[in-house]
Amino acid sequence: MQPYSNTPYQTSAYLPPERNPIYKRQERRNLGRIGWALTIYYLTASLLATAAMATIKTFFPQAAELSYFNLLLQLIPPYVIGFPLFAGLLIGMPKQAPKKKKLGFNGWITFLAVAFFLMMAGNYIATGLMGLLETVKGGEITNAIDQTIHTFSPLENLILMVICAPIVEELMCRKLIIDRLMPYSEALAVTVSGVFFGLLHGNFYQFFYATFLGILFSYVYVKTGKILHTIIMHMIINFTGSIIAAFLTDMTSDLASAPTSINPWNIVATVYSMAMLALAVCGGILLYQQLKKLHLKKTGTRWLTLKTQFLLTLSSAGTIVFCVICLLTFFGSLYI
Repeated sequence: MQPYSNTPYQTSAYLPPERNPIYKRQERRNLGRIGWALTIYYLTASLLATAAMATIKTFFPQAAELSYFNLLLQLIPPYVIGFPLFAGLLIGMPKQAPKKKKLGFNGWITFLAVAFFLMMAGNYIATGLMGLLETVKGGEITNAIDQTIHTFSPLENLILMVICAPIVEELMCRKLIIDRLMPYSEALAVTVSGVFFGLLHGNFYQFFYATFLGILFSYVYVKTGKILHTIIMHMIINFTGSIIAAFLTDMTSDLASAPTSINPWNIVATVYSMAMLALAVCGGILLYQQLKKLHLKKTGTRWLTLKTQFLLTLSSAGTIVFCVICLLTFFGSLYI
């Protein structure tokens, strides 16, 4: 039997993939397909939304003021058009779904608590960074996600943030991307999926917590093989941020000038904040306790070391173009 006879892109029966330049070049091109697919998805969704808004403002200015029109702009370009396009661009790539395993109630609650810890940690990092950038810039930087949440009604936020976004984003960044990176290794799949998920959010405010959560959700999917777990966790996280927190913020700000010594909503908001902090602290403790038990396979069926996997991914044209476009969007958001 010839060594490496079952490897793809066979060029020499006696040359290991790690030393085979033709094999590595073809694998770089294969890994780059994800970056190109994300680039096309990102540009398509952004350009369609911009073109639609410009058209409506020009010919139907009154319609542009309707909240449901803005909701459609948030839904149709990325989810109805962009997502199927992205999925279609990945057709033909080798894929391997994680094996299905039970998570259990205790495991589920543990990961959810860790998710709240990572979300809070990411928010603190973003707040500190944006404070520094505002000092350098000499002016306020708009928080795009807060602006979006307060543009819509609670029902519209429920549709967009709690239902549509978690389902499509998990299918896209977990199911589609991870299944195509699993042949290389679990470690590559979890890391790349998480970072790409953070980049797709398009701004510094969301990048850190989205990346942290993306890595956690990727780990859960890789270890359980069940995308429903991460979809539900994602929904819960978004519900607390876009529905509960937004509602309490509105209620406390609306009643701030009310002629009363006690605002009951301030008490509710305080209790809620303390509960979220306690949950996040528990999540941090659980994460610390479980760190040594967390493990990811570093090799897969593509015969490449983890170092080579990352080098090929990062040096692929698709990944480079996608990252450059995202970074331009990040810095552009500082001046909008």
